[in-house]
Amino acid sequence: MQEIKGKAQVAELIRTQRATRQYSQQAVSEEDIRTILNAGRRAQSSNNTQPWQFIVVRDREILKQLAEGGKYTAHVPHAAFAIALVASSKTGSADFDLGQAAAYLQLAAWDLGIGSCITWMHYPEKAKEALHVPTDLEFHIVLSFGYPAPQEHPQATNRLSSAAGASPGYQKERSQAL
Repeated sequence: MQEIKGKAQVAELIRTQRATRQYSQQAVSEEDIRTILNAGRRAQSSNNTQPWQFIVVRDREILKQLAEGGKYTAHVPHAAFAIALVASSKTGSADFDLGQAAAYLQLAAWDLGIGSCITWMHYPEKAKEALHVPTDLEFHIVLSFGYPAPQEHPQATNRLSSAAGASPGYQKERSQAL
């Protein structure tokens, strides 16, 4: 993460945070993991249901097993740790709530200089087996964390003008304003 004087502002964290898939071998402290988890538990949720459970995984063998639960998970076994986001119910709001928690977890990590990458578990039964998650719980999201490797070069994101939109009649005005 770029050095920021004083307390980091959320807008700057959002601007500079990118998916990190290559990690250094530097360990992440227990204190920093707790800071990240505390941010996740403070995420907003529908009716404050907080339907999540966060499972922290540090063991390299379990990280390898966990990676078998997704298609694009080659980075997971190389992370310092991962957090599995498990939901107690399958509702539309639980998916939204987990997305909120994931964003909070990732931004808190980036504030500490720790990179992360969100990963979808395409084969949730394999992921559940790796972590002994009961079959009645929903489990599709894993966040991998670690200090970015020196060779990690994040790609630029889309310009606001290509990401934001409105009604078709607004397109001309929008492109001029942005």
